[in-house]
Amino acid sequence: MKTIRAAIFFIIFLSWLPLNAASAATATAPAAGNGKPASPAAAPAAPPAPAEDLPSVPAPEFPRAQSKLDEWKQTLDQVEAMLRARVIHDTVLNDLRDRSATAQREARELVSRITPRLEAASARAAELAPSPEATAPQPDDVKLERAKLLAEIAARQGVIQQAKLINVRAQQTIDAISDRRRAVFNESVLQRSASLVNPTFWLTAANAAPIAAGRLVDLLAKWGRVLSSQPLRAASGFVIAAIVVLGFFLSPGRRWWSRWTTRDPEIANPSALRKTGSAAAIVFTDTALTAVALLVLYQALLTLEVLPGDVTPIVRALFLGITFGFFFIRLTSAVLAPGRPSWRLIELDNAAADGLISYSVLLAMVTAVGIVLDALSLAIAPPIELTIASQATLAITKALLFMGALRVAAATEAEEESAAPSSAQRSAWRLLIPVGWVMAMAAVIGPLAGYVALGRFITIEMVVMVVALMSFILLSRFSAVLVNTTFAFNGAIGRFLRQTAGLGSGAVRQIAAVLGGLIQLSLIGLTAFFILTTWGIRSDDVVTSMSSAFFSFQIGNITISPSQILGALAVLTIGVVATRALKRWLEERFLPETNLDVGVRSSIGTGAGYAGVILATLIALSYVGLNLQNVAIVAGALSVGIGFGLQSIINNFVSGLILLVERPIKVGDRIEVGTRMGVVKRINVRATEIATYDNVSVIVPNAELISGQVVNWMHGSYSARLSVAVSTSSNADPDKVLAILLDIVSRHPRALKSPEPFAILNNFGPDALEFSVFFHVAHIGIDAGAANEVRLEILKRFRKEGIELPNAKRDLHVHNLDRIETLVRDLADSERSGASRRRIRSIES
Repeated sequence: MKTIRAAIFFIIFLSWLPLNAASAATATAPAAGNGKPASPAAAPAAPPAPAEDLPSVPAPEFPRAQSKLDEWKQTLDQVEAMLRARVIHDTVLNDLRDRSATAQREARELVSRITPRLEAASARAAELAPSPEATAPQPDDVKLERAKLLAEIAARQGVIQQAKLINVRAQQTIDAISDRRRAVFNESVLQRSASLVNPTFWLTAANAAPIAAGRLVDLLAKWGRVLSSQPLRAASGFVIAAIVVLGFFLSPGRRWWSRWTTRDPEIANPSALRKTGSAAAIVFTDTALTAVALLVLYQALLTLEVLPGDVTPIVRALFLGITFGFFFIRLTSAVLAPGRPSWRLIELDNAAADGLISYSVLLAMVTAVGIVLDALSLAIAPPIELTIASQATLAITKALLFMGALRVAAATEAEEESAAPSSAQRSAWRLLIPVGWVMAMAAVIGPLAGYVALGRFITIEMVVMVVALMSFILLSRFSAVLVNTTFAFNGAIGRFLRQTAGLGSGAVRQIAAVLGGLIQLSLIGLTAFFILTTWGIRSDDVVTSMSSAFFSFQIGNITISPSQILGALAVLTIGVVATRALKRWLEERFLPETNLDVGVRSSIGTGAGYAGVILATLIALSYVGLNLQNVAIVAGALSVGIGFGLQSIINNFVSGLILLVERPIKVGDRIEVGTRMGVVKRINVRATEIATYDNVSVIVPNAELISGQVVNWMHGSYSARLSVAVSTSSNADPDKVLAILLDIVSRHPRALKSPEPFAILNNFGPDALEFSVFFHVAHIGIDAGAANEVRLEILKRFRKEGIELPNAKRDLHVHNLDRIETLVRDLADSERSGASRRRIRSIES
């Protein structure tokens, strides 16, 4: 135990030496001012000795950088002043956020540009720093150059600190804008209006209807006057609209894509790629064709100037609603595949799929109408009561449609459970049915209680959730099948990686698994972002926060930088890979060409591997910016706990190091550990692998090989003495037997002449004479079978010379033999008398 603890502290001391040297080197880095400048990633170094006198040099100026810093400060001052207003529109908040994000991005870019120059100046100043051992003063030109470098370092550090302050301030401003946006969103959603149960509300809305209708008629009349004033352009617009509509329904591209989007119901088992690819093509092509056609029509109408400014938002909303409705219908059709159960992406029967498709069509139409009504409400500005009534009606209608769809899904599930109650399995998406019912009921109760905005928000959120989940199911399954197919053994990418990059099938499968996992995580993140957009959370806010946290974030007084951690992991990975490549080169190319034995070569390769991993770890820790001296101190403090808690592991690890350095056992040695005997195949960190002659691998902890008793047949020398024992009959001539044994051994090609073999009469057995012959072989690992060859030759010579092998004789002693003879005689007499009586009875009868 004392040896183990001493070895542990010795290892810690060795690891502390380079760390202390690195810390000492860091302490010599220059600091700002008249002292030694510090690296931007390190703590300021100690100032120079008071006796050092540097000339006074004016600090350099960076007017362009200072001008940008002042501009960013002014921008943030303006943004913070505008945020103090009590009422801010959402568009203003978006503009303020963009200005703050631009200042933050440019400040980071300035830091990244100046940091390399600061590090270069710090390195030059460190080279010009006076040595502590030097007694002669430095030349004046060296002092002047060093003073200039120190002044440059101080100026650049000032710019970097100001840019970092701008970065932190901009991030705080962005967070404040996000909080303000969420507060505005909560206020708008929870804003209370008139209750739909109140009859007065409907009377007011009815009275406001003629006013809204009049405004709409005026708007249409205005559009009519515009068209009548420009008949040629109006006719051209209608012609373009007709061409676009006809091109949409009769385009060759649509007919060509129909070959890929047609799903044959007669195909019972389509391939996974064909099923998911067809569903993706249905959604993409049909939606893209609709969107492109309407976009071309909209741009043509704008170019012809036949759309007044008041009508343009309505037409744009109309086209947007048609596109969304078409997308929603095609998405649900692609996933549910009505009438084609073999092409369906989720587990659902035909009746449920047909019913859900009907509700999806109605829901798409109502959603499109809602988009147009919102734009129309902004254009004609109807009375608020009419806007509330229309929004409440649409919200309740969509909620009722969702209830019908949920009822269809729930009824289908109940039928499946009643048909097979013991094996009914609930799909994950069906667990959303109770949540959907709660949301639909809230969407109905909210407008009735006066919370029309809340009901409208809930129905919009339900539509968004359906679109997001359907899209996730489609994209997730299509991407998984696509990756598995292309990375398969005969896939395009898999074949390319095997034939061009030289990767094995296992490596290709691992790449496919990692790529598939990353794609799934990305899809989950995109789905979450899409759903959260309706809650007032913008994706750019999340991306900005993640980007800021990627560079650094604080937990208490601890600053964590994920970018530096990832860089350290990359450095560690590169170091480990390089170490393994070097170890493989040593073991396979260089060391076999030397005259070293197998054990020495194995020790060198293993030691190089350990050294490389330790060096890569130290470099990675230095890259993160950890004070390695503190790490050594912590390791020393934890050594006692490690000694108790991980005593066995540390014991085996230190024992493995001793085996590699002292080499009492080497790879290839023939050893005996207890009752186990075999050849050492590998010495690892914790244990040693021994291959027995039964082709069984025995894993022996290194501590047993150090502290226990081990027989090493090949330690120091491969030569070993073998013995063969043989027995003869008691009548054999011992001199002749000894001569035969010596003659056989002396003639054997693998028996050494020196030391000289010899034979002895070992013992007098009960039925035989016992002899033994001893001889040496050159290599016990190779010549161990010589003993068996000697035994076979002895058997042949004994038979040829007529020397008998002993036959075991055993004497049987039986007690009370007279009593046994009397019993046997009595039994025989009784048997004879019984036979005589049976013959007499037969004669008499």
